[in-house]
Amino acid sequence: MKINKTVTAFTLALSASFYSGLAAFADDDGKCCVDWKRLNLTAPQSQQIQALEQDWNGKYTKLQPEILEQQRKLAKLLMDPKSDPLDIMSTNHTIARLKENLRNEATTNYLKKRAILNTDQQHQLETMMQQMIATRQQSAASAPQSEEQGGFMDIIHKVRWAIQQH
Repeated sequence: MKINKTVTAFTLALSASFYSGLAAFADDDGKCCVDWKRLNLTAPQSQQIQALEQDWNGKYTKLQPEILEQQRKLAKLLMDPKSDPLDIMSTNHTIARLKENLRNEATTNYLKKRAILNTDQQHQLETMMQQMIATRQQSAASAPQSEEQGGFMDIIHKVRWAIQQH
């Protein structure tokens, strides 16, 4: 029985850690990481990109508060030793579903923007994306998360506390 609790705790911690990022191609505030101005857009391209940005901002503004609310709920459930494991799993599933929706919206929006570009601009965009990914990977590798920053170990400690008998 203790092994099952430990496996469940580890699974919860892993899920929480895995789903802690926001939408693909978006920074923490939901803004796209691409500087579209560097692509020398034509006036019609700029207008189309701007319209897609507004569409994304609307979707992000709708979904992000819901995600944050569910994350707060999950944190409270994990901290309460009397919380129902089914509530914890259900809330975790809700967060995963909302984040997946947000990632899908971000990816769809990005692909629509990319389709507006000509071949040269698409190659420039690809180079920009490769640089952004490399920079993020270097940052992630050089800055391990501490427990104070909500790192993976902090989640494991919270889950262990939640499953201990009090």
